[in-house]
Amino acid sequence: MIRIGQTDVSFDHKAFSFDWFSFQHELAPVLARALSANEAAAVAAFVDSHRNACSSPYDGEPLDAGWQETLENGDLQEIADFALTKYYDPSADHGLNGSWADVESRMAPTGRAALLGSPFVAPAGTLFDPGRMGSYFQSPERVHASLETLRKLGFPELAAFVEFLTVVVADSRGLYVTF
Repeated sequence: MIRIGQTDVSFDHKAFSFDWFSFQHELAPVLARALSANEAAAVAAFVDSHRNACSSPYDGEPLDAGWQETLENGDLQEIADFALTKYYDPSADHGLNGSWADVESRMAPTGRAALLGSPFVAPAGTLFDPGRMGSYFQSPERVHASLETLRKLGFPELAAFVEFLTVVVADSRGLYVTF
């Protein structure tokens, strides 16, 4: 939990099995160009052309033709958040949720990195971070290494997450983590 002024803001760790290879070949180049130019049109067109495979990142509901009317602020980050759902199921969260802060505070940097991954950074240095609290990715190889790191730590609070990563590795998928 983070305190901003008089408000407590939840810092929930959400983790999803992620189609890394398709993302790398389809959306990643479009997203990198869009972030570098701060231009959302190509990403919105991506969502329109893949609307049947995308969903709302907020509730996992399928998108209809008027999906843009459901946007809260309509900026590039939010539109890209919708596009990203082509590669994961927003209703299948296996993260640490609110226990994140307690677990993370007791870990060395390698353990923290295994829980997160790396941000998506465009060549111009712009980050993909739709929730403005952190967004991270792991390739299938990185998920395997993270699994080994977290298994060695033996934290009981990580048992379900380690079990989830075992399935992700077996399925040769990547990981998407967001807050």
